[in-house]
Amino acid sequence: MATHQPVLEINGSKVKLTTPHPMSEEHFIVRHSLLLADGTVVGAKTFTYKDTPITEYELPAGYKGKLFGTSFCNQHDFWLVEATV
Repeated sequence: MATHQPVLEINGSKVKLTTPHPMSEEHFIVRHSLLLADGTVVGAKTFTYKDTPITEYELPAGYKGKLFGTSFCNQHDFWLVEATV
């Protein structure tokens, strides 16, 4: 199930969220979300099986704290990764 775990790459105020999961009509990543520690949603994207599960976000100016990246699979539910900036 390691392919379901989202990966966060942080470069300054830019955040890239990737889920290294194969995408097929039967089994795919449905959605990504990026949240701040207080639950604020920085952004989210819904995918079809034809998409590549990679999203990019811009953090609020000067943000320091925890981030939560989420990935949702149509067969294996909700996955979460945490990072601190």
